Amino acid sequence: MIEVLCLLLGRILLLLVGGYELMWRLRERLNALVVRSYDLWRSRAAREAHERRVLADCRSQLTKTPQHLVLVISPVDAGVDAVLLSRIFDFALDVGIKHVSLYDRRTKGRGYVDMADLCRSTSADTGSCLKWPPVAGPSKLENQPKNGQKTNGYVNGSHSPQLQLHQISASDGHALIADVCRELYEGRETDLVQSLLKQKREALTEQISDMLSKRLGFEAPEPELGIVFARQTCTYGLLPWHARFTEFHTHPSGRLFDVEAFASILCKYSRCEQRWGT
Repeated sequence: MIEVLCLLLGRILLLLVGGYELMWRLRERLNALVVRSYDLWRSRAAREAHERRVLADCRSQLTKTPQHLVLVISPVDAGVDAVLLSRIFDFALDVGIKHVSLYDRRTKGRGYVDMADLCRSTSADTGSCLKWPPVAGPSKLENQPKNGQKTNGYVNGSHSPQLQLHQISASDGHALIADVCRELYEGRETDLVQSLLKQKREALTEQISDMLSKRLGFEAPEPELGIVFARQTCTYGLLPWHARFTEFHTHPSGRLFDVEAFASILCKYSRCEQRWGT
């Protein structure tokens, strides 16, 4: 009797959790539909002017700006497409971010976005490094009034008019670290490895970072900020060595991501205090 009662209570609890999940998804989709409908009703010029105002207000509040932003997309996310990524790249360009990396865990045919289809590769590009916007031109900041206001190290919109974009694959994670460690172990008798072992730990750390960067095929600072598009916070094996000190923020799948959401994440990152300790 007790076993039957426990089984019944378990099924009721399962139904309640499923019902809550369904209502949550419906609420998020309805909210996204309403906001998107409002965006469609507005003209493109009006929408871009609104985005510039929101980003300008965001820049005025930031005490620090990430130089490298990484976007992590879960294997089951269906809301992040090429159009949304293009808008995120524009937002990042406006606030002065220099590098954006994309780590899309979806498969081709299930929403995977290849940045090579969005961007062009120049002769100076190496590996998976691309440029945004595809055609170099004046940034939106250059069209704003130049009153000498300093914003996070950039004066009068004088930062680079193009983003450095990087596509990260699953093979760039743990497998890459394993290859580097294997190479160091195989060369453990060499003068280089022996000298690293005799020095402080920081020397070996720098050597591993340099070897990983060469294998990645692009040069970029370690990401300071990560946005995870998923129901739960999970990095899905994203560059475990490079993301040691990354501040991750999760944007739930199904929820609308717009300029307000982007600005809110930047402001949260700006307010967070990272302790490097001794």
